[in-house]
Amino acid sequence: MMRARSAIALIASSAMVILWGGAAAAHVTISPSSLAQGSSDAVLTFRVPNESAGATVTGLRIQFPRQHPIIVVSPEAGSGWNVTVQSDQLPKPITTDDGTFTSTVSEVDWSGATIPVGQFGEFSVLAQGIPSGTNRLVFKAIQQYSDGTTVSWIQIADSAAPNPAHPAPMLTLTAPGGGSGAGSADATATTAPGSVTVTASSRSSNGLAVVSLIGAGFAVALALLAVWLGRPRQFATEIQDDEDALDSEAG
Repeated sequence: MMRARSAIALIASSAMVILWGGAAAAHVTISPSSLAQGSSDAVLTFRVPNESAGATVTGLRIQFPRQHPIIVVSPEAGSGWNVTVQSDQLPKPITTDDGTFTSTVSEVDWSGATIPVGQFGEFSVLAQGIPSGTNRLVFKAIQQYSDGTTVSWIQIADSAAPNPAHPAPMLTLTAPGGGSGAGSADATATTAPGSVTVTASSRSSNGLAVVSLIGAGFAVALALLAVWLGRPRQFATEIQDDEDALDSEAG
């Protein structure tokens, strides 16, 4: 019986590790994940999960690339968040069909609202003038919590560290006209009003929940098996004890 109880405790602990391990895998990400170089308009959405056990997310700072700048960035308004935009002068003016630009957005900050524990928020900007001459854009994200904790999603994957713990959101740029269909669909989907609204569900989170539930169910099945295997030994021991007692009385 003690062995069975120990096995149950061990398996229950394993189930908790499976569940919490799945939850901790979330990162700040960007959607769409790819666009064609030189795209004129695109809605970029940053998905921000709350991974704290007890603190709310109170702010987000997104730093925009400066070496290959996006010409015009317009953050989405509303849904309770205050938006602050910081700009930098361009090394040299950029001229397009819409005119000549001498500065560009370097950072967008959201504050004044919260993302509760176990939920996520989405923060969108309209990007006009996706640059050419590079195959990726890196957006460094700084996530702030109500307990004063700051999580910096600024690491860039390379050959030495292909899977960093806190990767920066990255937009892959394909050859002009070669943007993926999935990326275009994602960009269209994020134009719906109120995409900054905090929500508790998404396709990715639902998939994560399914995987976690499967892992937990497997752990419970192992626990029941351990109990079942432990019962026959206990029953046999009780029968042997009764037979020994009868033999003693008969003697």
